[in-house]
Amino acid sequence: MVPDYKKVILEIGFGNGENTAFLTTKNPDALIVASEVYRSGIGSLLASIEKNSFRHIKIFDDDIRELLLNLSEPLFHEIYIICPDPWPKARHHKRRLVNQVFLENLHTVMHPGGTIYVSTDWENYAEFIEEETPKLKDKFTAKKISNDGMPITRFQARAMREGREIYTYLLTALEK
Repeated sequence: MVPDYKKVILEIGFGNGENTAFLTTKNPDALIVASEVYRSGIGSLLASIEKNSFRHIKIFDDDIRELLLNLSEPLFHEIYIICPDPWPKARHHKRRLVNQVFLENLHTVMHPGGTIYVSTDWENYAEFIEEETPKLKDKFTAKKISNDGMPITRFQARAMREGREIYTYLLTALEK
């Protein structure tokens, strides 16, 4: 475990940082690793860090797979992936982040009992997640859950205004 922190939380693709700020406030004894490649989102989170004097956030501004490949032991207790790029066209589904291979990689860096919270506002991505997770039944339990208790990000609010539902899943890492 990382010294001075009770747990380590990873948020992949934090957007404008609304959920990251929520997680940081909710988990004052945790190290929050926030991953995002878009500069405008990073700027929004930096403004929130300054405004709220957050001291336990580390920003990773590169492809998260690079970080994951360089970890040699379980580090994360919780992982959040909120509304990843949907790649709705069938020919682009191979670009979707939440797939069997990526989830297997996440399992290697998670503590047993750790959780992955995934939400999407695209029905066909939700169907894709429901097709992928049974392939990992030896690594995760998976269930569809409510989004209650979590903040609604700007991207989720836009989806809801446009009439799309938020589909939310909780995966729990099994023993390795």
